[in-house]
Amino acid sequence: MQPEIDNRNHPWYPILFEHQPVQEPEWIRLLQVHFTRTIDSLQSEWLTEIQQMLPSVVDLFFLTENHAVIVEKQDGANLPIEDLDGLFVALDMDFDCYSQLFVGPFHHPRHDFTTLWTSESTLFKNELKTKTTSKSMDLPKVVFSLFRNGFSEYISLFRTLYLDWFEEETETIIQSLWRNQGNASSTAKELFMHRNSLLYKIDKFQTLTRLNLKNMDDLLLCYLLIDQFTHQSN
Repeated sequence: MQPEIDNRNHPWYPILFEHQPVQEPEWIRLLQVHFTRTIDSLQSEWLTEIQQMLPSVVDLFFLTENHAVIVEKQDGANLPIEDLDGLFVALDMDFDCYSQLFVGPFHHPRHDFTTLWTSESTLFKNELKTKTTSKSMDLPKVVFSLFRNGFSEYISLFRTLYLDWFEEETETIIQSLWRNQGNASSTAKELFMHRNSLLYKIDKFQTLTRLNLKNMDDLLLCYLLIDQFTHQSN
């Protein structure tokens, strides 16, 4: 079923559905919104409200009456998932609806976003079947079910993240952090590294990925990606 939009009015339609290259220089993330209760004639007002609340949005539109996509560039104005959660709770109250949100990771603009969109939209659709009460989701929040149930249909997405996120030193740090249950002091000691140097590298990784390695779900996602792909890349 083709998305019910006028693709001439949305520059990201051919990028998400027709393998067109990205023109933006910034990294990009995709936010998906699923409405359990639709907002019908208020769609335009809802989109306008989103545009005002999220200044980093470069495009947004409804795919169907109960599913919208928001395309956001990476800059200092991006909200973390906790703040987005609260924002969409407030929007639901204003528009008398109920929505669920999937916050995708940031991707380098060189990638094929049609392939990435296919993986992320499928992932969200599958998670909605069981997480009916979850307001917002991202990869760390669904990592347990993904790796427990198998993620072969998302392999291109995860391989892309692995290639974008990790260098040899980063892999070593994350593996050591995992062994030390996220303890920075123990990790620095194990790696013969000054603790401040380790924290600098962790902060640098967080700026790139928006993942906080002090959070065990974020750390687990990184550890599992490394465990899955490190031998394949050698």
